[in-house]
Amino acid sequence: MCNEKIKIRTSDFTDCKEIFDWQNDELSRSMFFNESTPTFEEHKSWFENSLTNVGRTMYVGEVGAGKIGICRFDYIEPELLAEISINMNPQSRGRGLGEKFLTESVEYYLEKNKHDLLAKVKPTNLASLKVFKSSGFEVVFSNSNMISLKRSFKEISFKEVVEEDADVLFELLEKRTHSISHQTLPTKDEHLLFVKTSPYRHWAVVLEDGCPIGTFYIQPDNSIGLNLRQHTRLLVSKILRHIRVSFQPLKEIKSKVPSYFYVNVSYSNKELSEILLELDALPIQTSYKV
Repeated sequence: MCNEKIKIRTSDFTDCKEIFDWQNDELSRSMFFNESTPTFEEHKSWFENSLTNVGRTMYVGEVGAGKIGICRFDYIEPELLAEISINMNPQSRGRGLGEKFLTESVEYYLEKNKHDLLAKVKPTNLASLKVFKSSGFEVVFSNSNMISLKRSFKEISFKEVVEEDADVLFELLEKRTHSISHQTLPTKDEHLLFVKTSPYRHWAVVLEDGCPIGTFYIQPDNSIGLNLRQHTRLLVSKILRHIRVSFQPLKEIKSKVPSYFYVNVSYSNKELSEILLELDALPIQTSYKV
C-alpha cells in the first residue's frame, strides 16, 4: 500500500527533458506500441505541440520535490472519449504509486471533462493492466497485440435528504452489509420517524447518473458516515472532496468535538478502511463495544 501524498499538476515545458528520459527507458520503451526511439529534438517538437494542443491534457505527479510520472489524455471528438496513457518515472517503480497516480489523474481530469476514457495496453504490460483495472477500467477488446480497456463516465451528484426519500433510504439500509449503530434493521415506521427527526447536520443521497447508490451524513460532532452499495476509491474520494468543499468542521469542543472531520467505519468493513488509507486519511481510534 502507498501512503505517499501525490500532487497532480498540469505539465509544462520544464518537464520536457525528464519525460524524454522516462520514455527512453528500456522497459518503458518495450511497452509502447511504437518502440522506435525519437531524438531529443523530435521529442521536444512533439512536447511543444502537445502543450498547445487543446485536445491533449498532460498531468505530472509529484511526491515531495520529485516527479513520479506523466498521465496523458487525448480527446477523440468523433468518438466522444479520451484515450489515456500513463508512463512512470523508472525510479518510482516498486513504490505502489502507479494506481494512486492514475486514479487521482482520472479524478482530476473528469472534474472538467465529462466523457468516457479508453486505454490501450500491450498484453505483456501486466503492471499497466493491473493499475487500469484497479482504477475502474474494464476490458472491452483483446487480441494477441493489444488489450483495450474502457471506463464509462458516470455523473455523481448529491441530493439533500427530505422526508419523501424515506423509501429509497430504507431500501439502501436493507442492502447495507456493514453496520455500526445497530445490528437489527428498524421497522419502516421507526425508519420514517428517524428520517423526520434526523439528528444529522447534513444528510444526502448519493446519485450515479440519477440513480441512488448510497448516502452520507455529517453529525454535529464532525463525524462522517458512509453507506454505499459499493465502496470504490473514486466514489469515496469524490464524496470526501464534496464534503471538504461544501462544509466546514464545526468549532472544536475539547473532549467532545474535534476540529476536523473524521469518518466512522465498521470494524468489519476492511475495504473502506483500505480506501481511506489510500486517500491519506489518518487512523485515530478503534472503538470496542463492551
